Amino acid sequence: MLSGTLQNEHDTLAQQTLGEGTQLLRAVTQLADKREVVASEDIFSKSGIKLVSSGTQLSGQFYEKLVAHKLLKPVEESLSVTGALSASALVLLAFEEAVRVPALAPLLAQPETLERIQGYFHGVEVPAPLALKLTVMQVERPQLFRHSLLVSVLSVVLGVRANLPKDELQALALASAFHDMGELCIDPDILAPQHLMNGDERRYLTTHPITGYLMVRGFKELPPAVAEGVWQHHERLDGSGYPYGLTGEQIGNVARYLAVAEFVSSLLEKNGADKRISMKLRLNLNKYDGQAVGIVCALFGDASAGDEKLPSESVLITRLTQVGELFEGWMAFRKTLSPVVIDEIAYFAERVESLRMMVLEPGYDQCRLEDLLPQGGQGCSEICHELTVLLDELSWQLKDLIQVLERKLATRGWSLPASRRNDFNGWMAQVQRFVAG
Repeated sequence: MLSGTLQNEHDTLAQQTLGEGTQLLRAVTQLADKREVVASEDIFSKSGIKLVSSGTQLSGQFYEKLVAHKLLKPVEESLSVTGALSASALVLLAFEEAVRVPALAPLLAQPETLERIQGYFHGVEVPAPLALKLTVMQVERPQLFRHSLLVSVLSVVLGVRANLPKDELQALALASAFHDMGELCIDPDILAPQHLMNGDERRYLTTHPITGYLMVRGFKELPPAVAEGVWQHHERLDGSGYPYGLTGEQIGNVARYLAVAEFVSSLLEKNGADKRISMKLRLNLNKYDGQAVGIVCALFGDASAGDEKLPSESVLITRLTQVGELFEGWMAFRKTLSPVVIDEIAYFAERVESLRMMVLEPGYDQCRLEDLLPQGGQGCSEICHELTVLLDELSWQLKDLIQVLERKLATRGWSLPASRRNDFNGWMAQVQRFVAG
């Protein structure tokens, strides 16, 4: 782990969340109503009270008894479950999940593909506590489990195409399967798509890679790079990721491929394989590993633009004009700041500049984006689709930037001089209007 106040706060929250174990304990006891979960040893409280005898079959009714005490050791270390997932079972489930995705079926169609993937797991043992957590995820959080399976297969496909060595492929596949395990410690109601997170709830989401790391580390059965991949999977090469804002070479190879696989998986789950994948990756070249991005673009480069309904030309013009005004406003505001002030808000200024370059580097001029719209004719739909993807990505990243600002203000307070805050707030109001639109 890294040093520093913010890092320590993330670490402390992750350790507290894992130590309390309330959500995981609830999920385990709920699982016990559906699968046979047995105490493999006596379960004690930290004060020495024996709470459950070895050999006892648990049920949901044990939750209240166990949650009332601080346990001597994590409950998953004292339990066994019927049908716990092994590495070979995990491979089969992941393969089955992946072939249901139309865009992936051709990549996995060769008869030897499954056999080859299984070969990477020969002799790999999933430690019993992690096997139990995977089973909890499979039964109690099926959507999260299916996402992890899909990411695992995509990671292996990318790793094979990149000719990664076997030990890295094993680490990549396992880290992919475990990467969101930390979310088992978060109230599932917070993670529901319809729920609007507040700042405090978002802290738990931000720390879930660390929570997952704490769950996975220390198992000698696993390649060392597995735990590292889990806690780095939301880091980005340009420093815009979390929980630590790592950059470049600070991020391991496993996490680099895992990040791209998760990005692609999310788009496949939402939209299928259309040109949105290569377009969005092109708009984020500074965030992701170049070799992994190149492989993805080669795999999905021939995808169609999809048949979703595009915004009207008037809506696009309005949104594109807003983008131009946003960046013009930022550049004007930035010129009023001294180098010292810019250094003090570097975390914010660098992100905004990164977004500006995201628009410029593919060949767009953000001040004249609306001029790119063709007046009908061949290529109109294609250009409208590409600009729509650009606007969607920019909106998503501005939302993330707002959340970053809220987190920084909560932990560090304002470093912007009082004389400049009104102008800054005026510009942020423009950002909020764009995001809301």
